[in-house]
Amino acid sequence: MYFYDKLKDMRKLKGFTIRELADRSGVSAAYISQLENGNRGIPSPEVLMKLSEGLNTSYSELMDIAGYLESSPSEQQFQSNPVNLRRFLRENELMFDGFVLTTEDKEWVERMLTVLFWKDRQTNKYKSDDQ
Repeated sequence: MYFYDKLKDMRKLKGFTIRELADRSGVSAAYISQLENGNRGIPSPEVLMKLSEGLNTSYSELMDIAGYLESSPSEQQFQSNPVNLRRFLRENELMFDGFVLTTEDKEWVERMLTVLFWKDRQTNKYKSDDQ
């Protein structure tokens, strides 16, 4: 499958129109349309960064699909190592839907994740107490 087919599939899976992706990414709708129709070559890494933000997908995935990256066994091993999400939230500048998250925003995300996983932690706690 070619880059333009994959880009179109990703956009449709997210439920975005070309115009919505353009608004979310800052890349013109005309250019996105030309990309999806195969009338343009592979976009630059800078454009791929904008599209990844608009699609809310990883930059490395788009770079891989575009053929800029070759995965090696050592890279695959690195990707499988878990990242401490709490530390990641606290130590990085983050963006969501084109908005940079403030410290307060990141604290709220952390609280929401804590609530989301609270039940699992309680279940695991009781299992370990029974043993």
